[in-house]
Amino acid sequence: MIDATYFWVPFLMMAIGFSALIGFTVKNRIDEKYDQLEDMTIEIADSYSHSLAQTSEAYQIITELLDEKIRIAGQAIMLIENRENNEVLDAISQTFNVDEIHLYNNEGEITHSTYEEFIGWKAYEGHPVYEFMMSDQTMLVEDVRPDTENGLYYKFGYVKDDAGGFVQLGVLAESRQDFLEDFEITKLINEISSRGDVKQVFFVNPEYEIIASSLPDYEGRTIENKDLREEMDSNASDVQRAEMDGYEFLRVSVPIFFENDKFGTLLIHWPTEKIDAGVKKIILYAITVCSIIIFTTGGILFYAYRKSKSNIKIAYYDELTGLRNSKYLSEYLDQVLRNPYRRNKAVLLLNFVNFKTLNITYGFLYGDEVLKQIAFKIRTLLDSEDLLFRFDGDRFVVVLDDSADQKELRAFADKLMHIFENPIMEGTEYQYVDIQIAIVEIKDRHTTTDKILQDAILTLSYIKDSSADQLAFFNEDMEKRLLRHDKIVKVLREVIEGKDTESFYLEFQPKLDLMNNKVIGFEALARLRIENLGQIAPDEFIALAEEKLLIYDLGNHILLLACDFLQRLQNEGFHETSVAVNISGIQLLREDFLENLQQKLFLSDKGRKPLEFEVTETVLLDHFSQINESLEAIKKMGIAISLDDFGTGYSSFSRLAELNIDAVKIDRFFIGKISHTSEKDLIISDIISMAHKIGLNVIAEGVEDERQKAYLLKYGCDIIQGYLLSKPLAEESAIAFLRRYEK
Repeated sequence: MIDATYFWVPFLMMAIGFSALIGFTVKNRIDEKYDQLEDMTIEIADSYSHSLAQTSEAYQIITELLDEKIRIAGQAIMLIENRENNEVLDAISQTFNVDEIHLYNNEGEITHSTYEEFIGWKAYEGHPVYEFMMSDQTMLVEDVRPDTENGLYYKFGYVKDDAGGFVQLGVLAESRQDFLEDFEITKLINEISSRGDVKQVFFVNPEYEIIASSLPDYEGRTIENKDLREEMDSNASDVQRAEMDGYEFLRVSVPIFFENDKFGTLLIHWPTEKIDAGVKKIILYAITVCSIIIFTTGGILFYAYRKSKSNIKIAYYDELTGLRNSKYLSEYLDQVLRNPYRRNKAVLLLNFVNFKTLNITYGFLYGDEVLKQIAFKIRTLLDSEDLLFRFDGDRFVVVLDDSADQKELRAFADKLMHIFENPIMEGTEYQYVDIQIAIVEIKDRHTTTDKILQDAILTLSYIKDSSADQLAFFNEDMEKRLLRHDKIVKVLREVIEGKDTESFYLEFQPKLDLMNNKVIGFEALARLRIENLGQIAPDEFIALAEEKLLIYDLGNHILLLACDFLQRLQNEGFHETSVAVNISGIQLLREDFLENLQQKLFLSDKGRKPLEFEVTETVLLDHFSQINESLEAIKKMGIAISLDDFGTGYSSFSRLAELNIDAVKIDRFFIGKISHTSEKDLIISDIISMAHKIGLNVIAEGVEDERQKAYLLKYGCDIIQGYLLSKPLAEESAIAFLRRYEK
């Protein structure tokens, strides 16, 4: 299964990375906005710093003069005898250009005033007037503050008399502003505040007093906010978001220096709407870009994930049956082998031997439907932890998760075989499928998946189609036989190719003419000796040559070796001595075999006469007419032909008369019976008699004792061969035997 983590983790990492990058970019853009605001304020401060420095000094002088005027006016009032007259107070107010004059008695009550509505008002505890009255001070000038009664901002001053009474004078902040407008600092502040993008402007001296403001009511106030004081004391420009009187603003503070001396701080309140709109626009743009990138990336990764899942399904699942395929099987078994704590697992390779016939008979689409039903039937027997794979065309693999022993495995395999005893219904046809099961238990010896599957296929090859038991367990002897056969086949190939001239050779067994007591020839017998394997039985390597389709080339090689020996016999003076060679059915069926003979590939015309071919009865079964025609052509070349192993096959004497042969060779099975069977029970004499009647010579093979020889001589057998005469001999020994026998 594909792990979604491989897609989600990169997606999350990319999303976080993009978000962080865009967040960092957004922060930088917002900081740029604030920096622009700060730079603009600094630019304003720089452009007005010289004027602010001069007007700040003038402001201080004017403020001091105003305070002095209030004190002098207060003292003057105390010197006027008829001051306790409202009209007199009005005159004094106009003379000294003050807005309010109040006379208090020693109890803090207003007795006379320029405003009659205030007469009778009495100072109370906590009020600034009360605080002055109770203090030891005789004179005081306050900062600008609102009047507690009418809310208007005044700059108040107080002077006490000897009786404990006192006078209060007040100058309206507006009047003070009008007075200061004739000076540059106020004009400068108003000029700055007149910019459309500025909300409020304040100029604060080093003592934290607001000496000029676009809001007249704030002039003369002292800043008490600790954070703002620290901000101004830092002597560095700063931008802060703040709130005043219910509205938010961005406060930019810039220290004002003149000739390296700080003489105040310019505070400009910028409206937040514009910069907030810009910041929101930046953030919205960033979110849009980030979303597009994340969704695009996510879409690509999701598509890749879906595509990968689709590709994995194509790569690891069989399209027809929906089962896991051989690639999945290989990776699964690899995982099993890597697990040191795996439970007992077994692999069952299921082969449906007649499935190809169904495809040929009913078509591939029909066969596909049968395969689906086969897969369904197998699944009905599996537990949840057991896995079913389609290995190839008509083969399936079952991996059992936890198998106790071979008994349990056989029981499960028997169930599998049982469910296929009933036919499969496809369309209107009932079809029986024949199953073979090879079982491999996964052991420590299995280090690779390929080894497991190799053992399963090897085991399957040992099950014969005609065998009653179509089930087999792998064992190591199978592998040893496989290695042995592989070695034999390789040597045979090297022999055919001429690379190996020592492993393969011929031995020659003499044949005796009974009537003349004369050795008339030899039978060439193929022999194979392989290092580490020793002598290989002819039945074994001939069967392998047939299985691997090497028998034609090997037969030709044997024929060449036999002809070489025949040529040597002629060179030694034995011109009438024959050599018999076994010829396979494959050679007889190949047209080029006859062509080679006709084109004198093997030997000259003179040497063909002593050459004999031996063919077995089984060769004639399937291709009688074709082979008989080939035998006829061979006979015309002057080559004698014998029917080998006669009596063990299915030849009848009526069919025998039709064959283009010269002799029959009675199998050793019948010859061996002569030694322990009474003559009346033997049929060999009848075979000899009937063969002679149809004009065939009779050869007896496997003659091992004198009793057998005497019987065969008695009933007219023409030729014998066997251990009684001689065992098969090497080439030199055969020639020596021939010379010795003639003497």
